[in-house]
Amino acid sequence: MKKQLFIFILILSSSLLFGKTLVTVNGHKIDDSIIPKGYERLDDEKRANLMERLIKEELIHAELLKSNLVKDPQFKEVFEKQKKLAQKEYKKASGKNLTKAQIRNIKGSIALMLYQQKELQKVKVSDREVKNFYNNNQDKFNYPNSIEIANIIVKTKQEAKNIIRELKKSSNLDRDFIKIAREHKQNGYMGWFGEGMTPPNLFNISYKAKSKTLISTPVKTKYGYHVVYLLNKKKAGKLSFKESKENIRNMLKKKKVIEELQDKVNNLYGNSEIIY
Repeated sequence: MKKQLFIFILILSSSLLFGKTLVTVNGHKIDDSIIPKGYERLDDEKRANLMERLIKEELIHAELLKSNLVKDPQFKEVFEKQKKLAQKEYKKASGKNLTKAQIRNIKGSIALMLYQQKELQKVKVSDREVKNFYNNNQDKFNYPNSIEIANIIVKTKQEAKNIIRELKKSSNLDRDFIKIAREHKQNGYMGWFGEGMTPPNLFNISYKAKSKTLISTPVKTKYGYHVVYLLNKKKAGKLSFKESKENIRNMLKKKKVIEELQDKVNNLYGNSEIIY
């Protein structure tokens, strides 16, 4: 089996099964109540990968649940909230309470999340590492023509027209656009999109407009009718080192944490007792 770490939090849903033991790791039985239904239909390679993932997840969970992390008030707060939410969803789907295995999986996942957060705060990346990454990966910092937009999607053209008409009367477009978006249970602000990342007509119409402009007509796509507010735009170019360095630093920090965690798990894996 490939010794590669997969980190994920299993989502509890109506697809969860009952407690059939799949594998025993250092005396702890892993049952199928913590994985989605249908695993038995996987081919041999996918089943082997699933087993390895479950084993490695159990190994790191067991290690962290023995640590002082579980005594952290933040752990207790997050665990209680997640357990309550998971219990509500599982009860709704199955009519049953969470199993001990499911609760333990929630605890382990939260411990892993907090562990990674704490390690991220401790890890160091030098200025030289950041600069070297930028110099050695120039192609990663090219960007296409781009737009920054706010967006409201509705079902009909007339509804979109009505929103546009109302917004044209606004004395504070930034505020009122978000207000109307939230009335439609939408976020409103969408962020930056490069050419090719949105439907072509939406991008082209928006890019032709001036920044801080409400597009005067609805834009139809397969998602519905869009009310678009162009916040900003920029021509294709390359991000400077100054613009990129903090994102590079954060990316390298995350990479170091993941690599250290992989080493930790692989070491545990190599010294574990596994019984199928």
